[in-house]
Amino acid sequence: MEEQASLTHLRDELSDVELPLDIGGVDDARENRARTIRRLDDHVLPRLSHLDAPLLCVVGGSTGAGKSTIVNSLVGQQLSASSARRPTTRRPLLIHREEDARWYEDTRILPSLARVRVDPQAPPSEPTKLSTRELELRVNNTIPPGIAILDAPDLDSVVADNRVLARQLLDAADLWVFVTTAARYADAVPWAMLSDAASRNISVAVVLNRVPPGAINEIRPDLSRMLAQADLGRAPLIAIEEGHLNDGILPANVLSPLSNWLVSLSDTAQARAKTAKRTLRGTVTTVLDASEEVLLALQAQQYVAIDAAAVIDTQIEGALRRIEDLTQNGTLLRGEVLNRWQEVIGTAELSRKIDEGISWIKARVTGFLTGKPNRAAPVENAIQEGLAALLAEQLATTEERVRSSWHQNNAMREIETTVAETPPATYREHAETVTRQWQRDLLEMVRTEGSSRKTTARILAIGVNLLGVALMIVIFASTGGLTGAEVGVAGATSVVAQRLLESVFGDQAVARMTKQAHDMLLERCKDALTDTLGTLARAVPELSDGEELKRAIMLARRAWEESGWEKEDS
Repeated sequence: MEEQASLTHLRDELSDVELPLDIGGVDDARENRARTIRRLDDHVLPRLSHLDAPLLCVVGGSTGAGKSTIVNSLVGQQLSASSARRPTTRRPLLIHREEDARWYEDTRILPSLARVRVDPQAPPSEPTKLSTRELELRVNNTIPPGIAILDAPDLDSVVADNRVLARQLLDAADLWVFVTTAARYADAVPWAMLSDAASRNISVAVVLNRVPPGAINEIRPDLSRMLAQADLGRAPLIAIEEGHLNDGILPANVLSPLSNWLVSLSDTAQARAKTAKRTLRGTVTTVLDASEEVLLALQAQQYVAIDAAAVIDTQIEGALRRIEDLTQNGTLLRGEVLNRWQEVIGTAELSRKIDEGISWIKARVTGFLTGKPNRAAPVENAIQEGLAALLAEQLATTEERVRSSWHQNNAMREIETTVAETPPATYREHAETVTRQWQRDLLEMVRTEGSSRKTTARILAIGVNLLGVALMIVIFASTGGLTGAEVGVAGATSVVAQRLLESVFGDQAVARMTKQAHDMLLERCKDALTDTLGTLARAVPELSDGEELKRAIMLARRAWEESGWEKEDS
């Protein structure tokens, strides 16, 4: 059946959904998702596969309402534990006719619960540590054909596992017997479940148990009114006064209205199918609506995750713009870099010497280097120190800004606090690595730029390292970040570097090399920023594709509508 295949696909998509971010309403959304999957596993899909299977009637209700007594009385035997100690029922008990054993011994329904077969004549089982993960099976042939009865834990049990299991069992049922008392019938917890039953259009009988003698005529009308207001006005209401027990069993005539109601729903294949389909229609509608709510919760999570990732991207882009500006506004030509470069080039009457022509510059440089060690190294070291300090500061600033932005979001704040802050030494290490790699890039560019013997000879005459330093000086040459005497000196020295490079490579090649070298620096900085923020980026949860869930819901709705189920009489 297409409707079954589409609902199976929907179930698979729901199982892939994770809601890891603690945003508003996420606890309800997580429970909604889990419950929807359980409803599909425990009721919808098994029932669609086997419409002819016996009906499952779950007996549920509040603590101390007497559910076990009702169950024992329906089967005429003490099978379910009943005592004053609470909680009493721990392991759910499923009672079925002998010919129906095959329906419950496999995992057609309630696949998460291990089966425990108990002898029909054995006394009520004692609770065990595994009780809430097991389903006890017993044969009893006094129950009506075509139905099984399941005694569930208390809905409002003090034990959390009991409460969860009780809701799971009620969700798996084809019909309910809901047991309450004269003292507890208005409690909020059972009414929340009754409202859910009304929304699913499930067949429900309400047993008002342990009514004080003479109080039925006072309490019954009030409870009937409440049932009508909850859209459960058609539910049979069976009131039982206190004092009718005989060895823990109610007389048959007291429960005959309930027994007759159960028989009317299950005595023929047609009646069973009508009851099963009625509940199935309501449950599928609930499942589809709940899936839509899960989708909305997932989309809300995606918005937060996308925004968190975008913060990283935005801050990296901002850092690159700052680095681009700081490496071109003259800031890196301050102090030590200028001093070391002047030692190589010389400063006396520098402007006049520049005007005399490039031949003087070449003579100065080649003469300075002849027979002497590489004097470009001090300038390289000074540039490396300054550039590394600049980059380390930007790495730290960028991470700080990402964390600050995340901290303003409740969901991302918790994630941000779980990611250890980067040690300052790590910023410095990344920055020094970037600087060294970039300087090697520049030297390699200078080596490979010569396309002719003449250019190669010039490179060898002046020196690769010095030309690399000159290229760095040109990149950092703007005087925007300098003041006072530095402006004139920096301006003059940058012209010297420019003229020196042009004498070797030509003006067009120098312009291209300058841009390429700066782009290479920014690319390496981007890699360093991405690497530094990698731990934060990986902390952003990867969420499932909401479009796949959306499509699965749409296909399931369409298949269900086209199946004709919605058009059948209820």
